[in-house]
Amino acid sequence: MCKCCNTKHTDDLEKVKSYIKNTKFATLGYVSTTGVPTLRAMGSFNIDELDLYFSSTKAAAKVSNIAVNPTVSFLFQHEGQELATFKNVTYVGKAKEIKCETEYDKAVKILSEKSPRFKERAEKGQLGDTALFKVVPESINYLDYTNGIGPDSVREIKL
Repeated sequence: MCKCCNTKHTDDLEKVKSYIKNTKFATLGYVSTTGVPTLRAMGSFNIDELDLYFSSTKAAAKVSNIAVNPTVSFLFQHEGQELATFKNVTYVGKAKEIKCETEYDKAVKILSEKSPRFKERAEKGQLGDTALFKVVPESINYLDYTNGIGPDSVREIKL
């Protein structure tokens, strides 16, 4: 629900889904086990309805850090935007590593739809060292300067 007007902004949700699908790289934010806020560029992600899927090498520090503190945020932002029409999406939720085979297969399919490289690795059976995650959103902020600059530009969608 939007804080300012108590509506769901379903049109904004469709814009958010489209924006994420058309984002090439995103920034993942999480907190390390030592309490340090950490940011990582991510290329392997995709959205299914509002569930976000991403992958990482199992040996990456983010995997063990997220296991301890699963709250993550993603910033989706397109390059080269003009200020007057600037947009981005901030997505916050709990990341859970996928262990169930059915959910894992679904995640592989969803990630393969966005990334030809990921799809090729999956088809060649090269995902053995890959952790897959699902994030169910807790909140989504959609910033759109075509609605004005300042408070009018941000829609906070609580789920």
